[in-house]
Amino acid sequence: MNKISISAQTDFLERLSAATPLKAIAELIWNGFDAHADKVIIRLEKNPLDGIEKIQVIDNGDGIDHSEVELVFGNLGDSWKKAKQRHKGRALHGKNGQGRFKAFALGGRVEWDTVYERDGRRMHYQIIGRSDSLTSMGFTDPAPTSRSCGTEVVVTAIEASLGVLMRESARDELAKLFAAYLSQYPDITIEYDGVDIDPTVLQNEKRDIPLDQIQLQDGNVVRASVTIVEWMMPSRRMVHLCDGAGVSLHEIDAGQQIRAPGFDFTVYVKCDHLRELDKQGFLVLDDLHPDVGAILNPARKVVKEHFRRKLAERQGQIVQRWKQEQIYPFQDKANLTPIEEAERQVFDIIAVNVEAYLPAFGESDTKSKQFIFRLLAQALLQNPESVQKIITEVLKLKPKEQEDLADLLKKTSLQAIITSAKVVANRLNFLVGLENLIFDRETKTKLLERDQLHKILENEAWIFDEDFALSGSEERLEEVLEKHIGILGPRSDGEKTVIVGDNKTGRIDVMLSRVINPRSGEMDYLVVELKRPSKRIDDEVITQVKKYAMAVAGDERFRGVPAKWRFVAISNQLNDYAKQDSNQTGRPKGLVWASERGEVTVWVREWAEVINTARSRLDFVNANLSYEANRESAREYLTSVHARFIPECPSDADDTAETTPD
Repeated sequence: MNKISISAQTDFLERLSAATPLKAIAELIWNGFDAHADKVIIRLEKNPLDGIEKIQVIDNGDGIDHSEVELVFGNLGDSWKKAKQRHKGRALHGKNGQGRFKAFALGGRVEWDTVYERDGRRMHYQIIGRSDSLTSMGFTDPAPTSRSCGTEVVVTAIEASLGVLMRESARDELAKLFAAYLSQYPDITIEYDGVDIDPTVLQNEKRDIPLDQIQLQDGNVVRASVTIVEWMMPSRRMVHLCDGAGVSLHEIDAGQQIRAPGFDFTVYVKCDHLRELDKQGFLVLDDLHPDVGAILNPARKVVKEHFRRKLAERQGQIVQRWKQEQIYPFQDKANLTPIEEAERQVFDIIAVNVEAYLPAFGESDTKSKQFIFRLLAQALLQNPESVQKIITEVLKLKPKEQEDLADLLKKTSLQAIITSAKVVANRLNFLVGLENLIFDRETKTKLLERDQLHKILENEAWIFDEDFALSGSEERLEEVLEKHIGILGPRSDGEKTVIVGDNKTGRIDVMLSRVINPRSGEMDYLVVELKRPSKRIDDEVITQVKKYAMAVAGDERFRGVPAKWRFVAISNQLNDYAKQDSNQTGRPKGLVWASERGEVTVWVREWAEVINTARSRLDFVNANLSYEANRESAREYLTSVHARFIPECPSDADDTAETTPD
């Protein structure tokens, strides 16, 4: 057997042979059309397990002349098609002689059985290649034959799962890919697994739009046109860059640049200059290349205008139906003011999407629809920005997410869902804001001097323990804390009252207390000593807090009452003694003392640890909420909830008036 000398490395050939099954089939079809075939047949031979045993791609083209086999298979990047744009009056697809290697994406063995005509005689020979030896393909000597000209590609040794080729959607995808070409040459056909591919039966509408003359970067002027095909079935929205005959050279996702809710479409931008750009590898740059952008931009513009017109027509029909159903929330008026007209246009756009994307709406009764539309119209008048954001987010939900939301609303209210998410967002903002207040160079020197931090924390006790999120204090506790406060040494502002919530009057500027009733007849007490940032927790502080804890828990007013006491001293830093004392083997981190039965414990912690621990408790929920708290959102939260207790710093006063000094 003769050998074909292929001037390429194995890894390069392996990359060429990598393609999706449909792309590989498409390349073999294009090879047939480039050989002037007017019919290409794809046959899938199945094995007993309903897998694919063999693939045949048969065309009635000119075949591959034996004298050109080295040129066709050996000279990668220098195909005869590269110098020609048309062959026997028909546009060519291939250009680099690489398409045939895509066949190896389908199976390990590929055989080209081809018949060509030379000097009035038909000759037949075979070309054989294997995926494990791409650099040493072979071919037989030609022999006379009476068979018709053409090439049959047979793919065997199929190991990969090619189930996608057996789906009905495979035929549809090929129809989309070849729609423009089949429209340009209506005399050619593609038969796929026994059925002719006919893009027209899948189309709702096809429209050809000529573009104005386009000036390129070098001053030359070219002509281009756009074909828009609207499909009956769900379709990925793609833009094909084609030559003037509709041969697809490159495809890109339509993305968000072409908005057409409710439409499934493919756009074919046709211009012969695109073939020249493709030869130079510029199409993959999309808009980054000035000539590609010069062609794409007006093409996108006419496509957008096409769908704006279609949406307006559809919208008008839907609005008329609403009026007949008597659910349209506006009265008919002969003359609308510009504001009224704009309001109705905004409502119509949003309401059309509500009906299209919310399945439950169509199943609702007339009264429910009337109520929803009146509510939507009223909301648009009073708070249009919020409604736009809400509707946009709802419409972006995938069908499964819409079902999840609907199922969730059967078990709880939307208000409860919003409230829960808001709680998480508020807490994340509070943590960022607290970090700024405690560690910021400007605020940390002022924060505790004017009775502020404890007032903020009264309503944020969850940061210490979730059980105390909604807890309060009690009069008896206040009295006992005040009675023994001298043990802790002098207060920073010289006051000797207890800091508690629930609008209680007495306060100690660095003490926070909370109480809950976890079990009938039992009490849990949390007492937090808030040390100023400049005061490190040391052995003296630990000793004072221990003595204070024992005195408070042992007070006669609490004798005989089952209770657990937790005393926590918090500051920005611990000294070396406190770090060692709070990190001992066999004890939880931070625990520096516990009574014999464990009913009284004393802890020391740094603010960084408190904040990080609180944030980690929120991570599970926020992993799905994906809320990102930042300095700005934190400041907004603090000023809206704790404005009276936030110290004003020069930096704040200069760039914003959000804070209010106490």
